[in-house]
Amino acid sequence: MSSFKIYKRLDLTSSSCAGPIGELSGVMDEVNPGEAVEVIVADEATKKDIITWANRRRFKVVDQGQENGKFKLLVGK
Repeated sequence: MSSFKIYKRLDLTSSSCAGPIGELSGVMDEVNPGEAVEVIVADEATKKDIITWANRRRFKVVDQGQENGKFKLLVGK
């Protein structure tokens, strides 16, 4: 695991297209260095989109996995 403090958990499994990134973007504006947001998404395409977005914004995807058919990411600042 990581040393990041979980700031918030977002279940974005019901969102699609740009929705998850928009919601995550708003929350990441509130996150302080050393904190992270746990994100749960329903499909691999959305997971890949979030990873690409995080890299472009210079956030860190510090952990990722799959559980019960859903994808979990930990995006930190």
